[in-house]
Amino acid sequence: MMAENTETRYRIFNPEDKDCPVGSLLNSVYKNDAFRSQRRQIPEEAGKGYCRRYILNPSMEISISDMTFNEDLTLREEISFPAHYGLAFCLEDPLYWRLDGGGEYEIGPGESYVFNGLRGSSMCTYYAGKRFSGISLQCGAGVLAALTESAGEGSGQPAWGKDESCVSAKRFSPGIRLILADILRCRYRGDIERIYLEGKALELLAVYLDEMLLENGNSGALPGFSKADIAALHHARSILDGAIDAPPTIRGLARLSGLNEYKLKAGFRELFGLPVYAYIINKRMESARLLMGERGMSVAEAALSVGYSSTNHFTEKFKAKYGVKPSEYRKLR
Repeated sequence: MMAENTETRYRIFNPEDKDCPVGSLLNSVYKNDAFRSQRRQIPEEAGKGYCRRYILNPSMEISISDMTFNEDLTLREEISFPAHYGLAFCLEDPLYWRLDGGGEYEIGPGESYVFNGLRGSSMCTYYAGKRFSGISLQCGAGVLAALTESAGEGSGQPAWGKDESCVSAKRFSPGIRLILADILRCRYRGDIERIYLEGKALELLAVYLDEMLLENGNSGALPGFSKADIAALHHARSILDGAIDAPPTIRGLARLSGLNEYKLKAGFRELFGLPVYAYIINKRMESARLLMGERGMSVAEAALSVGYSSTNHFTEKFKAKYGVKPSEYRKLR
């Protein structure tokens, strides 16, 4: 179990300063096995910000950090506990780290990485004046197995479920960003908070895994559609994702993707679970929710940004998806 023997499973320290207050602070966070660890502030002499850790159940935990340091800082992390897997999401400035035994990595804003956290060590570098903000989710091997089992034999379990040294990175989608925003803005407390965050953690894992399977072409066969057709459908979705405020018509999308209109409409719905038009509306609403929540846009500004000239029409679609008017949603945030 992941929450077992926490004091010995993590050791974080500054190899150049054994009395480093940041190393002491991070160690104190990971020695606390309560559901909600106390929010720990970065000491003023070292910088500003905070870190927080939630143990959701014995096999799953979330860590959130938002830290800026006054001077360059290198921390060493030593891990010693049973196999687990993790997802990490960078929200601000890039982070650099090096694994013992080889491998140097960088994760930038809007990127995620997957890692197999077995026994081992790594060195992480934080540069002065940079804002290191992110969310990481760690889960036991059994949680991943339960999620991948539903994909079925031969469906293409991602490599990070097999390679013990695997670290892979990719940009995360607006849908993932929306889940991360919900985690950061959780307004519940006590047992309700734990239930909410555990649900969000499972949602994050499921959506991430589903996106990886689709991106790797492991979404399964569609009767009547060739591999080339399925690749074209993925291309069609990419076109929409890049032009959600002004998407092409069905005819235009069919031409750009190399499919006839029938195959485009039927295949898109079968592969992605929504008709093309509904997919566009769904993505527009997700983007608008982020724009109002993260950037503080007004309802009118968000509506224009996602392609609606009519605020009333935008409000109607937003309420249909989220159950509240966009103006009411802004007040809740």
